[in-house]
Amino acid sequence: MYDWSDIRIFLAVAREGSTLAASRQLNINNTTVSRRIQALEHGLQLTLFMRDTRGYSLTPQGKALLARAETLEQASLDIAAEAERLNRDVSGVIRVTAPEALMTHIISPIMMAYRTLHAEVRFENLSAETQVSLERGDADIAFRATDAVAGDTLIARRLPDITWSAYCSTDYIATHGMPEKMEDLRSHAIVSFGKEIAHLGFVKWFVSHTSEDKIVATCNSVPNMAGMIRAGVGVGLLWTGSGDPLPDLVRCFPPPPELDTPWWLVASQEAHSLLRVRSFMDFAADKIDEERYGLRKKGEERGGLH
Repeated sequence: MYDWSDIRIFLAVAREGSTLAASRQLNINNTTVSRRIQALEHGLQLTLFMRDTRGYSLTPQGKALLARAETLEQASLDIAAEAERLNRDVSGVIRVTAPEALMTHIISPIMMAYRTLHAEVRFENLSAETQVSLERGDADIAFRATDAVAGDTLIARRLPDITWSAYCSTDYIATHGMPEKMEDLRSHAIVSFGKEIAHLGFVKWFVSHTSEDKIVATCNSVPNMAGMIRAGVGVGLLWTGSGDPLPDLVRCFPPPPELDTPWWLVASQEAHSLLRVRSFMDFAADKIDEERYGLRKKGEERGGLH
């Protein structure tokens, strides 16, 4: 029957007493104001204004609708104010999912740093080696180590790549020696990743440099892998950020670029519409770029890794 914009024009003309004054107040063309008033009257099948040389004055019908129009105006202002408040709001819960090793070594410290600035935010940590559905709302943000992010409805930001290398324990070295290059792996006992992770490109590349009959165990997570290597079971693949700090493990050789794994910060469009989610995503990405955590930007030389 009518557009809300026409109600806004109706109120301006009623208050200013003329289409010219209303056009100045609304910053639109006077002809447009007159045309929209006519369209509103036609749509409502009412005469809202009396026109004469002195300007526009409300008819009894116009006066009867004035209070209702002002109610609509206030509702519109309330919606705009609430939208602004929601857009400023960084309080609430942010649910974050990531593989356990990344959650422990990188994301949890970043969360702590963020809460020093925004104590009103609470985090729900959802460690998982497999991907949870952001589209279904199972989490707000995901840190995903994957070759590519699938899903047209997801918003993704690429982070510096995860660097991997072969590790073994000091006890293993004392008994079996240490591989000093990828080619040496074929003569060593190997701990590999199981089916949950085995399909990823970096795992396949690592396994291709080992002997199948030398794979003595498999693991389904990075912490599990670290435990097996520390126990002296064999040589295994670890993210350098988790392997380097362990005192009883030794990195066998520098991280081969072929093992670098793309890492993404991902959110659904719905979650990304929340200010607290956008704010934390920006903070986390900047912190990771700054600290690096044993990561390497795509195309960066080994010397850039720290």
